[in-house]
Amino acid sequence: MTVIVLAMDGSAHSAAAAQRLAERPLLLPPLIVHVVHVSPVLGRTGLHAADFQEENRLEAERVFETARAVLEPAASVVHLHWLHGDADIEVMRLASEVDADVIALGAKGRGAMVTAIVGSVASTILQRATIPVLLINSVASLADRDT
Repeated sequence: MTVIVLAMDGSAHSAAAAQRLAERPLLLPPLIVHVVHVSPVLGRTGLHAADFQEENRLEAERVFETARAVLEPAASVVHLHWLHGDADIEVMRLASEVDADVIALGAKGRGAMVTAIVGSVASTILQRATIPVLLINSVASLADRDT
C-alpha cells in the first residue's frame, strides 16, 4: 500500500501529474491518494470576502472533478481535501497527518532563474519535506499522452 498526497492547483501541470500517476503507476498498489487543493487566505484581491470564498470553492470543485475522473479508476481510495493557507505548509502538514509515503506534485518546468526570483511551492516542499517528493514533469506527461 502506498499513501500519496497529490497537490493540485487547477493547472494543466497538476492535472498531468494526476494523469501520470493513474496511467503509469510508479508506486506499489493499492494506492491511497489524498488530493489536496489549497486556496489562499483573503488578502488584497479586490474581491469581497464572499466573492473570494465562492471563487475558491468553484476552483476547488473543478480540481476535485478532474482528480476524481483521472484517479478513481486507478486508485483504491481517493480522499479530497480543500484547505486554506500557504500551499507548501498545508501540503506538508496534510502529508504528516495522513502518514503519507510520498508527496506528488506537477512541475511547471520554469527555469532556475524564475524559480529563484519568484519562488515556488514545489521548490519549498522539495527543500523542507521529510518524506520523498515526486515531481512529475507535466511537459513530458502531456507529450506522452499524444503518442
